[in-house]
Amino acid sequence: MDMSKLVQQNVEMDMTPMIDCVFLLMIFFVLVIDLSQKNLEDLILPRAVFQEADDKPAENRPIINVLQDGTVVYNKEVFYDPKKHGKNYAPIKQLLLDIRKLGLFNKTLHLKDEKVGSKMVPLVDEPILIRADKWTEWHYIGEIMKQCSQPEIAFWKVELALSEQDKETGEKNPDKGGQK
Repeated sequence: MDMSKLVQQNVEMDMTPMIDCVFLLMIFFVLVIDLSQKNLEDLILPRAVFQEADDKPAENRPIINVLQDGTVVYNKEVFYDPKKHGKNYAPIKQLLLDIRKLGLFNKTLHLKDEKVGSKMVPLVDEPILIRADKWTEWHYIGEIMKQCSQPEIAFWKVELALSEQDKETGEKNPDKGGQK
């Protein structure tokens, strides 16, 4: 066998498997990034002067978005429209009841007995997050919070989403020695 002929042969590499892997990775990352933001509407959150970092949010925390005009959106679906419903806040109450019922059924929400006044009351132990636009009238957020406090709903941990940086002006909170 002539070794000089073997050495001079051109070796071609098939790049198809590598290209397939790259495209699969790209699809994976696009899906993962999209799924992590599925419950968030594009809002201009109010800037917080004093805030606590949301480092470890509950995995299945319900997120209610309130648009600038007061429209309440949950999982990309409109549940309350002030133009349509006016001061009839029954759709907000029904939404919160459904979130509670589904969460308890799927075991993503748990009840905790707490003493309220003189009796023990079962309260939802996981928080609910309310994200409202900077320019939303506060009575819409107040109505959601009022409904959360109703005995049949009983979300006693309500979190409000705020931003460290104003999206419109770019103004950012000063760093206070690593405290958030």
